[in-house]
Amino acid sequence: MSPDDDRQNPPTKTWSGAARSSLACCALAFVAALCAITMSVAEDVSYPTQNVRLISAFAAGGGNDFMARELAHKFSEEWKKNVIVEDRTGGNGDIATNYVAHATPDGHTLLVTTNATIVINPQLFKDVVQFDPVTSFAPVSLLARQPFLLVVNPKLPVKTLGELIDYARANPGKLNFGSSGAGGGAHLSGEMLKTFLNIKMTHVAYKGVAPALQDVVAGHLDFMFSAILTARPFVESGQLRALAVTSRTRNSSMPDIPAVAEYPGLENFEADLWYGLLAPAKTDPTIVQKLYQATVHAFEDPNVKARFEPYGTVLVGSTPDEFAKVIKTDIDKWALVLKSADMIPQQ
Repeated sequence: MSPDDDRQNPPTKTWSGAARSSLACCALAFVAALCAITMSVAEDVSYPTQNVRLISAFAAGGGNDFMARELAHKFSEEWKKNVIVEDRTGGNGDIATNYVAHATPDGHTLLVTTNATIVINPQLFKDVVQFDPVTSFAPVSLLARQPFLLVVNPKLPVKTLGELIDYARANPGKLNFGSSGAGGGAHLSGEMLKTFLNIKMTHVAYKGVAPALQDVVAGHLDFMFSAILTARPFVESGQLRALAVTSRTRNSSMPDIPAVAEYPGLENFEADLWYGLLAPAKTDPTIVQKLYQATVHAFEDPNVKARFEPYGTVLVGSTPDEFAKVIKTDIDKWALVLKSADMIPQQ
């Protein structure tokens, strides 16, 4: 080989194992530093910078207002900022929901509401509702679920949900069930039962839960779906018989009462009331995440859980993505029920 060969083909430089290891460590350190900078930027988003308002879609004294006030107290403790609950009632929750949908998306105006306003109302009142349940909000967390309790008059010859269904099939159109009003959760629970099983029953709407329950006790109505806290005294006194809860699993406040979903053919039945926390659409995802984390921290307090247990309310604290999926799934689920009940207005 001539000396010119070395000039034309210079020797290849090789790296020792130690050198390669050193380079790899440097690369990892660079990536770690880059991630730390990215996380720091996210964490440096200043929030909250002013008082936060939790807009409750329903009146003071009810379950929605109670949930909002529990959150406000815990958020205020964590952030060292004032968190104010503001009840904006009317329109079956639509006034508050529409207000937050069009609020500035800075995380300082938030909505505490139920599936009635987010899932049901947009389908029943398309000409009135001025928000889109999917695109108008940034879901923060599914806060809690509260099942209904199916209760019957003790004189009705049924002791289980299965016997009630058999009775309804043997006597089509004979059974009637009451609710606190058309379109409410108790009414729609009955409509879902009819849809799932293709059975005929008659709905009777009342102006409030109390008169409907009294008529079940008196035997003027055969059964109804009611809030656990409201119906339980009648069950404990023997004036009503409890057959099932409308959640997918049994409720810890009445563990001996089966879930509707335990009955064959009703495995996908779930007709509970849920509470959710939402921000206006286009709210910074970092702020949404901070709100979610604050919710999780609030629900870690055993005292908070204890205050909700008597109502049969199960705290959830889902992630934003999980809550978004619940909203979309429930819209489709209830659309089927509402269509079957001929409740969706014709276009």
